[in-house]
Amino acid sequence: MPRSTHPDQHPPSGGAPDHVDRTVVSADGTPIAVSETGSGPALVVVGGAWDHHGTPAVDKIVAALRDGYRVVTYDRRGRGASGDTAPWSIDREVEDLAAVVASVDGPVDAVGSCVGAGVVLRGLAAGVPFGRAVLWEPPYRATVDPHGDDVLFADFLDGHVAAGRRPQAVRAFLSRVLGVPIPFIAAARLKPGLWRALLADAHVLARDVRVLNGLSVPERVVASIGVPVLVASGDGDPEWMRGAAAALAEALPGSHHLVVAGQAHVPDARVLRDLVDRFAEVPAAE
Repeated sequence: MPRSTHPDQHPPSGGAPDHVDRTVVSADGTPIAVSETGSGPALVVVGGAWDHHGTPAVDKIVAALRDGYRVVTYDRRGRGASGDTAPWSIDREVEDLAAVVASVDGPVDAVGSCVGAGVVLRGLAAGVPFGRAVLWEPPYRATVDPHGDDVLFADFLDGHVAAGRRPQAVRAFLSRVLGVPIPFIAAARLKPGLWRALLADAHVLARDVRVLNGLSVPERVVASIGVPVLVASGDGDPEWMRGAAAALAEALPGSHHLVVAGQAHVPDARVLRDLVDRFAEVPAAE
């Protein structure tokens, strides 16, 4: 049974927590760093490849949600303040998510963005007890064979990292998985703080490709999911990104796809809050 340990800050007596940092221990003994803030219905937020506690994208989402929700975020294994126990596997990622959810009292819903949407889907398929989920732009490639499990690109990224070529791994992930144009990647290298942050997590990028089923929509994985799921995407991204979201929604029983005007792969946090508010009116799974 996952267990919580050593919260850094306790909630005020008799009130909702303003901010709590704590550690939960996953099934294989790996410590997972968790942060919680706000009050209201509980939401576990899982961000993208480089998102963890204190990163700008996560902070903006938390700030937009915390006045109406109890927002729980965590550093995935190998990232931020969480531990990392070998060997890595998708099952271990699911166990981490289950440990986080088990540490939260009451019903819990999920918000997953980018790769985080893939993590949430894996958790839902494995029975992690979310009532509902809002997913923003999981970067699958809808044209990839949905029945495949292509690990070649993940192996390619692992090879770069093992050989000390972290910049090459980051460039390849940004280009192939997220569709970032080469000039934008080159511009990122001119921002030392940003580039250092990208390089720091290069070793976990191959894991994300595996979580994303080799970038193909995981039809067999999601077919068993029985909770309401909203898959949303923006109209400011390339067509393949919207196509991937639509293909996922088609494969997910009882889900639907929504295109949001004026949004791209990193949505305005207030727009994401509006989606969560609206979807919270949908009855949750029992």
